[in-house]
Amino acid sequence: MATPFTFEIVTPDKMLFSAENVTYVGFRTLAGGMGIKAKHLPVIASLDIAPMKLEFEDGSTKTFAVCGGFLEMKNNKCTVLATIADADTDIDTVRAEASKERAEKRLASKEAEIDHARAERSLKRAITRLKVAR
Repeated sequence: MATPFTFEIVTPDKMLFSAENVTYVGFRTLAGGMGIKAKHLPVIASLDIAPMKLEFEDGSTKTFAVCGGFLEMKNNKCTVLATIADADTDIDTVRAEASKERAEKRLASKEAEIDHARAERSLKRAITRLKVAR
């Protein structure tokens, strides 16, 4: 049986999730994919816009859509300070699909005043939310 550790996700407006029975966290940093188990060496990582998967002692899993921020693992505690994060069960797929379509239209537009970097981030957030919700 895998050794558990403490895990929490905090956003600017709330404590989104906290548990003491997490055995694995899989996530994507700006440099690539990474996973953490109990007693991992201390690490601080910049998070990309991507799903974050948690595994628990009982074998169950939970997934979050994490849109940037930082992760710190220290003293068998993993803390995620997320810019934006949504639990798989909290994602409004209709809203995410509408956001995806708006971003795709902006990126397809030939207008000079369109902020393409912002539209690309919006598209990536929407796609991540849809992946996590499904």
